[in-house]
Amino acid sequence: MSDATDMVHGSGKMSMQAKGIPASNPSGSRVYFHADSETLIVVEGNDVEQESNRLNELLGYQVDSQIRIDELTKKCSDLDWGQVTQRNTLQTELQKETQRLNELNKKLRVELTSLTPTEELPKATLLDSKSKNAIGLMELIEVRGGVKGTRFTYVRSDKIQSHWRRYSLNNKQQESGKKSFIKSEEYTDEQGKKKSREQIDFDKIKSQISKIKPNMLKGEQEIIEQHIGILGKWAEDMNESLRNSPYKGDRIGFDSQSQLMRWTYGAGLTEELDPFEIDFRSKKKKIKNVGELSGKGSAYASLALAESKSKLTLSLPDAEGITILYPLKPEIGGGMGELGTLRFDFEVALTGSIGASLGVELGVSTKANWAKGVPASSVSTVTPGKQTVDITKVIEEPEAKGELTVFAGAQASVNISGAIMWRNPDEKQKYTSLAKVALGATAQFGVGWSGTFRFSYENGQVRVLARGGMCWGGGGKGSVAFDVDSTAILTDFMPCLTYMLRNADYIKLSENVIRDGDFYAFCALPLLIGMYGVNQLVDNFQYETTELLVKLEKGWGEKELRVALMQHILDTQGACLKFSPPESKGAAIASLIERNFWDDVASPASHAQTECEGQTTYSARKRAVLLALRWVQSKRDYENVMQHLSKGFEISGSWQGNQQEVVGFLALGEKMRAYGVGDIIPNASTVNILPSHYAENLMNIYNSLPDFVEVKGNELQPLVEVSPVLMESCTRVIVNGVEI
Repeated sequence: MSDATDMVHGSGKMSMQAKGIPASNPSGSRVYFHADSETLIVVEGNDVEQESNRLNELLGYQVDSQIRIDELTKKCSDLDWGQVTQRNTLQTELQKETQRLNELNKKLRVELTSLTPTEELPKATLLDSKSKNAIGLMELIEVRGGVKGTRFTYVRSDKIQSHWRRYSLNNKQQESGKKSFIKSEEYTDEQGKKKSREQIDFDKIKSQISKIKPNMLKGEQEIIEQHIGILGKWAEDMNESLRNSPYKGDRIGFDSQSQLMRWTYGAGLTEELDPFEIDFRSKKKKIKNVGELSGKGSAYASLALAESKSKLTLSLPDAEGITILYPLKPEIGGGMGELGTLRFDFEVALTGSIGASLGVELGVSTKANWAKGVPASSVSTVTPGKQTVDITKVIEEPEAKGELTVFAGAQASVNISGAIMWRNPDEKQKYTSLAKVALGATAQFGVGWSGTFRFSYENGQVRVLARGGMCWGGGGKGSVAFDVDSTAILTDFMPCLTYMLRNADYIKLSENVIRDGDFYAFCALPLLIGMYGVNQLVDNFQYETTELLVKLEKGWGEKELRVALMQHILDTQGACLKFSPPESKGAAIASLIERNFWDDVASPASHAQTECEGQTTYSARKRAVLLALRWVQSKRDYENVMQHLSKGFEISGSWQGNQQEVVGFLALGEKMRAYGVGDIIPNASTVNILPSHYAENLMNIYNSLPDFVEVKGNELQPLVEVSPVLMESCTRVIVNGVEI
């Protein structure tokens, strides 16, 4: 009878007959398959199982602690501000669990200390105790399987004895990643394109085993006969994993890095050691499904088995974000101003040694748009939901001492995507996007920068740098780079900057927060849009601040562009300057009140009247001046606008003196005009015409404003507009003392 015959995957039945060499103790033998080297290895007793269980238990306890920390953090964040007792209780539990996590991590790292960097391990090799200068984590598939079918077993190679029997399924030398049991499967992707992907050919594995079967001991053959269906189930699981992978890959990973990744994210956690199914403290079965997990637990739910890829979905430092603080000047009350609340929503791609480092280590080292796990102690010094940071101070970074050798040589590439979210008062306190994680080559981002949080204008984009400790907490180091592109500068960034300035009571933010000189780029953008139009400006964004300012200077020199800015303010009813610094509003007003002979006699656009106006002077310009002030928030804001009555954004004198210049312009042509002879001839009519009252409106605007904007907690209030009535002026006609 043939040694090979058909079988049903997972049934464990096969009609092969054992005719091999009798074994001394077949019942104590375990047969494992090492896919990377295409080798069957036989182990007498439970040595491998005990080692695997010990490693998995250490990993399981660490994951269990991280899950508990995530759950405690969420509970704490969900509490109302008044629930002080409950918050203190949860905070105490959180601190204890954090200390426990640090101790568990130390124990886990001890077991991994001797591992060789995966890049230095021999390719496609089953290492053992005699392998020179090479210790790796070996992934073995036990032919007997487990309760749920396929069972992944992991053991350090120095625990694999060199005398244990092994059988090679393929004696030909194969390049790493090109296995003899791999075939190609054709398929059509979602775009209708023909593609191919790898699949494990179980029939080929059966054929290879049948050829080496005569060399196996009788007891080993019996194990193969009874349980080879497990290898069929393993092949089926891996093939389905690749077909349904969200990462859309076409290759199955067998190499050392893939083995390490699968272990790190729970492939070897058996039912009794699975922190997602069993409560490690009570030993009771959990109800929560792994797919519902957030934080660190999300990486285990997202593991694509075949590709050994996963992703980590995080909201940092917690779901409630972190409130930015800034010191206020003593003359306006001092203390710390709350500029707003930010949250870092990241998706971290996990692959290879770098991905494994982020699962094992408690610290994170970042550089622009990549992250790597590094040694650190987890800390819990701030209550979740109440985190704050003074962005004028530099966050101290932890020293990453004692990096595990297995991760030391790993080269990180771009693996972070996501965005900075900010709590937007105009969206009912919902979080909206501020900036996206930078793309492409970012090696020079943040070079020489030592701050905590900074805006800059570079290459036609707003760049944001955030210190790793601000994102990841005490275990974070380095910095993450974000970009705001194109129209998002206007729709996302400028509103956020405006609220920050308002909450700082319009004091100039330091160079630690806005890079030296770049603030003027942010002042120029709303004005340039009015001059050139949003589409033209977006298509031709100037690369640096100096270029933007040159473009603005050119705009001031061309009458048509100044008129375009005035018309833009009128058409938008001042909304174009709603989200702009006081300097922008001051520069706009400065340009509007400039006049010469030709403006007086040959500028019809400047003198255009509304339907209720007559005999006015510079009506259109005057309305634009008032509309530029439509979104001033306080007397302090107004005074700041007047202080910067300059097309170059400089302080150009006292606010009172500059205000008088504006009043003088608005008062042009507003003197009452009298007609008729009623004051001379009895019963004759007298007609008085008051063309406009823009100067009076300006003073009423100032008097209507609060002295300052009070910011309480992190519940920021939306901007408040000046009464629309004060934006208008209708000509008044008074006949014989009666207004008509």
